[in-house]
Amino acid sequence: MDGLRLLLPELGLSALALTLMACDLFFDSRRGKVLMGLGFVAAAVGLGSLGLAYNSPETYQGLGTLWAVDPLALFFKALILAATVFALMLSIDYKPADDIRHPGTFAALVLFSAVGQMLLVSATDLLLIFLSLELVSISSFILVGYERRDLKSSEGAIKYFLFGAFSSAIFVYGISLMYGALGSTSLIDITPMMDRGVSLAFLVGCLLLAVGFGFKVSMAPFHFWVADAYEGAPTPVTAYLSIAPKAAALAVMLRVFTHLIPHPQLELQGVFSFLAVLTMSVGNLTAMFQTNVKRLLAYSSIAQAGYLLIGFVTADTMGREGLLIYALVYVFMNLGAFTVAMLLGNEEGYELEAFDGLAVRNLGLALLMTFFLLSLAGIPPMAGFIGKFALFAAAVKAGHWWLAVAGVVNSVISVYYYMAISYHMFFKAPKTLEPARTDVLISGTLAFAAVGVLVIGLYPEPFLAAARLSADMLPAVPH
Repeated sequence: MDGLRLLLPELGLSALALTLMACDLFFDSRRGKVLMGLGFVAAAVGLGSLGLAYNSPETYQGLGTLWAVDPLALFFKALILAATVFALMLSIDYKPADDIRHPGTFAALVLFSAVGQMLLVSATDLLLIFLSLELVSISSFILVGYERRDLKSSEGAIKYFLFGAFSSAIFVYGISLMYGALGSTSLIDITPMMDRGVSLAFLVGCLLLAVGFGFKVSMAPFHFWVADAYEGAPTPVTAYLSIAPKAAALAVMLRVFTHLIPHPQLELQGVFSFLAVLTMSVGNLTAMFQTNVKRLLAYSSIAQAGYLLIGFVTADTMGREGLLIYALVYVFMNLGAFTVAMLLGNEEGYELEAFDGLAVRNLGLALLMTFFLLSLAGIPPMAGFIGKFALFAAAVKAGHWWLAVAGVVNSVISVYYYMAISYHMFFKAPKTLEPARTDVLISGTLAFAAVGVLVIGLYPEPFLAAARLSADMLPAVPH
């Protein structure tokens, strides 16, 4: 029971999600947004409780049977809940009440996905990792296809489901091979057992786990579902999927692979180095040819996963610190970019032409979008530069200078397609002179994202300290 105390936020959110689904049976769509608002409040309260966890580590941290709650878990849980809060905030005014079917169920699915991710970042057993991944995946499949009348939404959900089912089967087979090789699925036991030697079954199991995680992180060549799923999903869901599940998967990859990557018999460092370069290159080069902003940002998110993998490959504290700080920055800049895209997309569609002359219609929105895009490109003094600098510096220090060079080259390439959006906003004539409308929730989300990018860019020390603490505590298992 003492171990369950560590999971009170997850248990509370699960109970509320079930309550929202039950209440959704009795609320009509016009009042259903109240349920979505309750989901937003619940996620915000959960996020606040994590702040207490950092201030009272003796109360909120410890080991359970299959999980650990430590600074690494708390760091990523905060990211996940922050993304959840703002995804639900955007969802409230995403469409008129009459156009949203079962908003309470929608909010419940977002909360279930968040619970799965929170369990995932705390998991110290491969079986709990698999179950958590499935909770995230099932919720995400339904959310992507939530707009059933939209053919693109259904198409994206089917592709997402098929790729997800295939990757889950591969992941489970990898677990079975590792269990057969070592006789345990606990991460606490795996590292000491490797001293006896590494078998072929264990090596293949590690590679199959990497494939399963590659799907969740949208690594190339496991990324083919991303563009269609992101384009078809409701835009708040797209923003959410591009941030939270990716961060959660990276967190559990750190737990699983941190002590496996440097092992000389596994040679995983070369595998993940190749995947990092391939992922950022495929994402950036494909994004250059997109004319739909949601697809462009989808391929951008693939490239961002490649940058994050650089910190993962180094297998040292500095690399993990860079990964954590860049994951934090990514929440704000990607959230801001998708918020502006959603605002225009609801009225004009998501093609690049929808951004024509936005500076004339709403100069503030155009400047904010450019601000977020510059941060995604890693231009100083934006927060994105701080994150990329930390990642590239870690790569150079670890002797992987070519990874840093590949990252810099890809960052330069990304400027082209990010600035293509700005070109349409500032140098194309608008199709209409009607001002682009915003509301309180949209404005609040944009303000929060902009402040986050600006503060981390200009005053990164507190955030770097939090990332350093979480990186130093990894893994939350005995040596």
